[in-house]
Amino acid sequence: MYAFVDRPLLLAPMPCLQISEDEAILLGLWRDFSLGDAANARATLALLAAGESVGPIAHAMGAATDRLTAAGFDMPALAAGAMTHQESSK
Repeated sequence: MYAFVDRPLLLAPMPCLQISEDEAILLGLWRDFSLGDAANARATLALLAAGESVGPIAHAMGAATDRLTAAGFDMPALAAGAMTHQESSK
């Protein structure tokens, strides 16, 4: 059993307003999966990973998104909030 199962998992913005290119790509991938745009996520992954790795990575990220949704996280709203915050910090 994981230690956080008995208490809610809280997410908060990072105190740093700048992110690296790698972090931006990962956030974009999570956003795409959260918004149901697996095709765009796969296209991005195809630029980053070996061809035979794209499917398993996409499957794992999709499954993680599904589990977060099943756990009660509103993934589209979280993705939209991240995009709103990104725009407001420019």
